[in-house]
Amino acid sequence: MPKIIGSLPFDRWENEVLKKLKAQAPDDWIIMPSVKWTLSKNGYVRDGEADFVILVPNSGLIVLEVKGSRQFKVEQDGIWYRKDAAGWLKLKEAPAEQATRNMHDLTEVIAEAQNWRGFPGRFAYIVVYPQGTAESLPPMFDESTLATYRNINNLDTKIRHALERRAGSHAGENFTRSVMDAIIDQLKNRKFRVNKIDTVEDVTTDLSQINQLTRQQFSSLKGLFDLQRVGVIGPAGSGKTVLALWRLKALVEEGKNAIYVCYNRNLAESLKRQNPEHEDFIWTVDKLFLRIYDSRDGRIGQDEFHREILPGYVMDRANSIKKYEAIIVDEGQDLSEYQTIALFDLLTEDGIWAFFADWNQDLYKSTTSSVIGAEVVFQLYHNCRNAIKINDACNSYVNTNIESMPGMPLGIPPLVEVTKNQSNRALELARQWSADGAIVVLSPYKYENSSMNNVEKGHGFIVSQDINDLGKKDVVVFSTIKSFKGIEAAVIIVVDTAIPDQTKAFSKEDLYVASTRATTRLAFLTSSEPTANYYKRLAV
Repeated sequence: MPKIIGSLPFDRWENEVLKKLKAQAPDDWIIMPSVKWTLSKNGYVRDGEADFVILVPNSGLIVLEVKGSRQFKVEQDGIWYRKDAAGWLKLKEAPAEQATRNMHDLTEVIAEAQNWRGFPGRFAYIVVYPQGTAESLPPMFDESTLATYRNINNLDTKIRHALERRAGSHAGENFTRSVMDAIIDQLKNRKFRVNKIDTVEDVTTDLSQINQLTRQQFSSLKGLFDLQRVGVIGPAGSGKTVLALWRLKALVEEGKNAIYVCYNRNLAESLKRQNPEHEDFIWTVDKLFLRIYDSRDGRIGQDEFHREILPGYVMDRANSIKKYEAIIVDEGQDLSEYQTIALFDLLTEDGIWAFFADWNQDLYKSTTSSVIGAEVVFQLYHNCRNAIKINDACNSYVNTNIESMPGMPLGIPPLVEVTKNQSNRALELARQWSADGAIVVLSPYKYENSSMNNVEKGHGFIVSQDINDLGKKDVVVFSTIKSFKGIEAAVIIVVDTAIPDQTKAFSKEDLYVASTRATTRLAFLTSSEPTANYYKRLAV
């Protein structure tokens, strides 16, 4: 039996593939499920993840991308489609393109980290459909890059053939056991960077540690896959949205008519940008309901209409429209009771329901704190987003006691400063911390009423209010605190900071959300000395 290195996959079809590989592959093969990496080059950072990386001695490395669809096709123009209950759905990104990119990125990262001039062996990819069949393929399609259910019992042969197709008989001679051991040691770190950090305080190690899951998250994920109606309650940074998206993707791959629904429009846009293949399954509750209601009602935009009246219309129509086989609700604490019940009414009788919430982030003062529709509720306890010193400061600010995930980096405490020109100082800090990752300026006020008003650029940065610009080079994204809920960035700079609950605009809940957005750097800027002293005193 081959050697398996890494965590066992949670996805059903990845597990099926792993079983076949264990039964078929020779003893000297290495199989690594769920390999993650980060490629940073020329100021551009791209994360990658392969379902499987397999090392074949005296041959090379192959990447497997596993898809759970039952039927798919590739048209003459190279566009991929999968079939679900509604018919043929065009994929935003071809699985072959995804696999090719991952293959090249991974071999490049490995070669650079090992100081190799090139990758010392063959490398290839295969897209695997364990239960799938191809409706049609173009005449020139390279079938060595594809495995369907007809090939599932000879995957080892497919892998050998795919590698041999990539280069001649001598190409794999340099792929020795010592080369494999070097790759294994590198990939066992689960995530790594090869870019240089220019700041005095290097936080790269912190970033690489933060993207790990807690034991509670694994437990919740298993429950989500095993149970029909579940709730997951946990603090900011505990990985609720990660779990919700994993569940959605698994259901979509199974061919389910599934959707993910959240409250925050910016969160939905951010998730669509990060998951282009699944953007059609990601909705805000308002956009979903307005599609069902389909009216130019003059009350659109009014709070009472969206939280009470519109859900009522949806409930009235629920039995006359096609229902969903699975609904994943994120930010459940922000939905009104009417909105949650209306969503539940859109679920088939035996449908799958997963409800995620954090009552500490109840910015909109929801009318209920119950987990509607859930038969079993899981609790997450650890913060695995923020470095320890940021999490400790947040606990002090809002009087919570949320523990950091064991093994989290210590990090750097939040910076609290009094300044007359908050916009200039914010951009100055952005330049100072520019190597750390995506930078966001948050305010309790809209742009035109904030300290950033009329500031379009400075210190080499452009200020953007478009969430799609998050992480772009030399761009600082401005957002209200409420609009950034559910999203994160490496660097968060809060302007217009006030003492919580002294003004309507800056509540304790606002402070909690703002404090928990940053993974590695957090700053609070204010024009008030008493305000600064308030935060500094709490942090002692």
